[in-house]
Amino acid sequence: MIHRHLEIPPDTPVEELPLAAIHDLLDRGDLDDWRPLLRRIERDPDGELARSVARLVDAYPMYGTSPLLRAWIERCRIRRDFRPLEGAEACSLADLRLSLGKTQEEVARAMGISQSDYSKLERRRDVRVSTLRSAAEALGGSLQMAIRLPGRVVEVVIGGES
Repeated sequence: MIHRHLEIPPDTPVEELPLAAIHDLLDRGDLDDWRPLLRRIERDPDGELARSVARLVDAYPMYGTSPLLRAWIERCRIRRDFRPLEGAEACSLADLRLSLGKTQEEVARAMGISQSDYSKLERRRDVRVSTLRSAAEALGGSLQMAIRLPGRVVEVVIGGES
């Protein structure tokens, strides 16, 4: 991308671009222009480039772009931080249901909700603990929660005794 008023070689790596060029890229670029920037942020969501982009979108809000980039940075951080507990597999609620040979209708009936509502639950990004507990029980299991701290994992009991 050619940056207005800036003399920057086209093959300059995104992490070496000055802030003015990054701002220009975000403001005037398209998805193809953003791709190298997004890939670099994905590799290091806490790095200097990600922090610079976050500061830019906060200081110079761009309609649609600012919330999108903020969400991308946060999503990259969450993905980086997520690792299954030792000995546990990681899968979606839908994958778990399918592995157990259950239909959405069967699980929904066990939860006392409609199939449509259960379908929405499987796609939801943010779920209440009580809803997830109900889904776990409808699938024939129970919900266990843990907080991963540096050097240890602590099981958390919510609303009950330890």
